[in-house]
Amino acid sequence: MNPPPIPKPGKPFAHQAALCSLAAPVLAILVGAASHAISTPTSQTPRMAFIISGATCLLLIVAGFVAGILGLCGISQHGARGILGRSIAGLLLNGLLLMLFAFGFVRGFDNAIKSRQFTQNLHITLQEMQANARQSYNPKTGITNVDFKSLEHIQSQLDSAAQTMSGDDALVSQVASRYVVRMQVVMKKYNEAHIELRAAKVLSAENLSNKDQIVTRRGIVQNFIAANDKVKATIENSEDSIRADLTEQKIPSQKIDQFMAGFDSKFVPRRDLTLLIRECDYRMGQSMLSVLDVLETNWGKWNYNPVTEKIYFDNDDARQAYQQSIAAIKLAGQEQVAAQGKLVNLQ
Repeated sequence: MNPPPIPKPGKPFAHQAALCSLAAPVLAILVGAASHAISTPTSQTPRMAFIISGATCLLLIVAGFVAGILGLCGISQHGARGILGRSIAGLLLNGLLLMLFAFGFVRGFDNAIKSRQFTQNLHITLQEMQANARQSYNPKTGITNVDFKSLEHIQSQLDSAAQTMSGDDALVSQVASRYVVRMQVVMKKYNEAHIELRAAKVLSAENLSNKDQIVTRRGIVQNFIAANDKVKATIENSEDSIRADLTEQKIPSQKIDQFMAGFDSKFVPRRDLTLLIRECDYRMGQSMLSVLDVLETNWGKWNYNPVTEKIYFDNDDARQAYQQSIAAIKLAGQEQVAAQGKLVNLQ
């Protein structure tokens, strides 16, 4: 009877450690690639899944690095063949990946600090802007000036964030800055039209000596209405335009949704009040045009008394139409002041 075969001795632990040192970075790369593959723009993968995959990759790399060292330690006992080359290659690969992980961690930590600082600074600026609006608000006349300085400060902060941050955070800052610029452009044109309207005193009949002046005044009112409409349209399209800009920058939809949720939480209450204010401006502008139409249509059939500072019409219908338009202007102005009061006191 033949004796049972003697089992061949397995490879020494140093050989196995050298092989593990080479296999570990490959497995780490595969895990990282799989994690990246499932993080599509429409993915709803929980944040914890990415943390687990990252921790797994790091654990594999550290284990591979340690295995490479253990393999080298076994050369004195088992020789360099099959150990030295694999262990050195494993150490280099794992060391390189560890450096990349360390670089990514430091960079992410730095970005987190910058992001937190930027958020704090922006919050302070918005608070100052709200405080300035409250100070400029008059219960009788409403908001007396537009705070362009704060808008420019916000844009400057967003531009700075876009330059100092990286990745999606930088792109989001660029998009936000672009939106602030759009608002600045339309608000400045509106402010210029509003100043021109007030200076022209389009409803004053004291120095209204010919019908041609009515044409000029009508143009000033129409310019104000057009500027107001552009502000209104920009506000109404804010969410769609920002989302379109973020999508154009190829920012993941999940991050877009997160940004828009934060934006809407502050924007929607202010949007509704601001649109109400714009609607009041529109109604006042249209009523001003109605006043000018009455004066033009009834030219020669009314006169202005400088003592009473009132206009007297020969025609009762014209007088009623004029008074109705003046009353509409006053009502819209009162509603606008009330809406502005609510707006400046929003938290």
